[in-house]
Amino acid sequence: MVRRFRPILGLVAALSASGVQADFSHSGSLKNQTVGSRSLVDGNPYLSNLTRLRLEPRYRQGDWTLDAVYDLELLTGSFLDSPEFALLKSAPDPRYWTLQDELHESADLVVGHQLYRATVQWRSPVGDFRLGRQQVNWSTALIWNPMDILNPVSPLQVEPDERMGVDALLWDKSWGATGRISAVHAPQHSSEKASTAVRAKHYLAGVDAGVMVGEFTDVTKAGFSGSGSVAGTGWRTELVWSEPDTRDSYWQGVADLNWALRNGLNLAVEYFYNGEPLSAGATGFANLVSARPLYAGRHYAGLLVWQDINPFWQYRVVTIKNVQDSSWVLYPRSTWVLPLNQEIYFTAGFQWFGGEVDTEYGRLEPIALLELHCFF
Repeated sequence: MVRRFRPILGLVAALSASGVQADFSHSGSLKNQTVGSRSLVDGNPYLSNLTRLRLEPRYRQGDWTLDAVYDLELLTGSFLDSPEFALLKSAPDPRYWTLQDELHESADLVVGHQLYRATVQWRSPVGDFRLGRQQVNWSTALIWNPMDILNPVSPLQVEPDERMGVDALLWDKSWGATGRISAVHAPQHSSEKASTAVRAKHYLAGVDAGVMVGEFTDVTKAGFSGSGSVAGTGWRTELVWSEPDTRDSYWQGVADLNWALRNGLNLAVEYFYNGEPLSAGATGFANLVSARPLYAGRHYAGLLVWQDINPFWQYRVVTIKNVQDSSWVLYPRSTWVLPLNQEIYFTAGFQWFGGEVDTEYGRLEPIALLELHCFF
C-alpha cells in the first residue's frame, strides 16, 4: 500500500460533493483549546493555543459505509519554543499509513491536517468488516484500561476523548443474543511490529465477560475482563498478562467499584496494579512520545466523580495516587453549555500534582486548560 497520503482535502471534498446522493450525511465542530504550564526541562512557562476544525462526512450505500473524520489544526503560542514540542516533533508515528501532514511551519504557527478517522465498512453475512484508521477499544474500566491495547490513553490526557487511532482491519460478529467475537490485524512496515488479536465477549449469569489473546507489536498478551452489578454496586475488572520478546513477563490489572446515586452523582473507585514500573524520572518525558501510558509505580488508587448538575452544567473529577511514593494528581474538569442557539460548550480544567520532587507526580508542573467547542 502507498504509505504517503497527501490529498486529504480532495477526499473530503469528493465525499461532500453535491452529486453524491445515497444516504450522505455530515457534521462538524470547531474547537479552540488553550493550555498553560511550565517546561519540565528549563522551567520556562509556556502557552499553547490549538484551533481545530473537524469535518465528519458519512456515505452509505447498501451494506457499505464510508466514514471520515478530517481535522485541520492551527497551533500557536510559546509552546512551539519548548523542549516538549521539539520532543513531540521528533517522535515516530506508530500508525501504518501517513494520513497526516504539515501544511505550514514557522516559529509562530504550525498548520497541519489529518484523517483522524477514515474507514470503509462492509456488513456481510459472516460479520462486519471495517478497514482503515479507527478506534478499537476492548476495555471496560473507567480510569485505567489495560485491555485497551491498540488505542491506549492516559488518565491524565488533556483531551480524554481523543485517541490516536490505529490503522487496521477489524472483523466483528454477533455471538448469540448477548455476545460478540472480534478479530483485528494492524499491519506495520516491519512484520514483527504488526498486531493480531481476537476477543470473545458474552453475557453469562449476570456477568459481562470477555477474553482476549494476541500478538501486539513485540508483546504476546492475554487478558480477561468482566463487569456486573451486585446490590446496587457496579463492578468492573481487567487482568492482562504480557510477555515481551526481550523482557520478562508481567501483569497489569484493574478492580473497580462504582455507584450511580439518585441525585445524578456517579462515583467510581479503582485499584490499578502495574507489573512493569519505570523509574520516576523517566515517565514524564516518555509519556510524551510513547504509544501507550507508562507508570513509575506498581500500586495506584483512583477516584472518579462525575455529575450532570443540570442540562447546562456538568463536571468530572479524577484523583490518582501512587501508593508507593505517595505522589498524587487532582484533575477537575467542568463544562457549561452556553445558552445560545448554536451548540457551544465551554470547558475549564486544571491538573494539580503533589509529592516529593523525586516522585512520579511530584516532579510534574500544574496544567491549566480552557476550551470552547462549537458543533454544527
